[in-house]
Order: sequence, then C-alpha cells, then structure tokens
Amino acid sequence: MAAHAQTQCPGYVETDAGSAFDIASMIRDAGSPQSALDKLRNAVAKVNAGGGCSIFRDRLACEETLTLANKAIVALQACASSRMPKGTTHG
Repeated sequence: MAAHAQTQCPGYVETDAGSAFDIASMIRDAGSPQSALDKLRNAVAKVNAGGGCSIFRDRLACEETLTLANKAIVALQACASSRMPKGTTHG
C-alpha cells in the first residue's frame, strides 16, 4: 500500500483505439515524474522536428503513438506538478 501513497500518477494511459502507455515504468526508469515528463517531451519534439508522422511508412501507427504520448504528457504534467514542494515554481 505504500506504493500508492508515493505517487498520484496513473499507472498507464490508454487511447480510444486501445493502445496503452505504461507511465509507472517510465517514472521508475527515469527516477521521477518530472524526469519522465522531460524525456517524453524530448522524444515527441524529435519526431515533430524531423517532419512528424509524414516521414514514417506507417503514418497511422505514428499518429496513434503520438496521441498516446500526448495523453501521457498530460498525465505526467498533472502528477509532476502536484508533487512540487510549496513555494516552488516551474516554467
């Protein structure tokens, strides 16, 4: 039960199509919700900087992946900001 008290982040997010993203594992690997958020934002930025999904053979799979990544970013933003100490600002 202590694991539930440590974080308010969801374990995963899912798209309407049924694709799932394991947020808990990403946080565990990155060390914190904020680090996971930074890594995910950087990955999405690289895809967008490289031409977006139009450069991929399977454009629909790419778009589904980006939709999922954006849902994960929203979830991570919420839980990372809720864990910030009082008086701390970010921007």
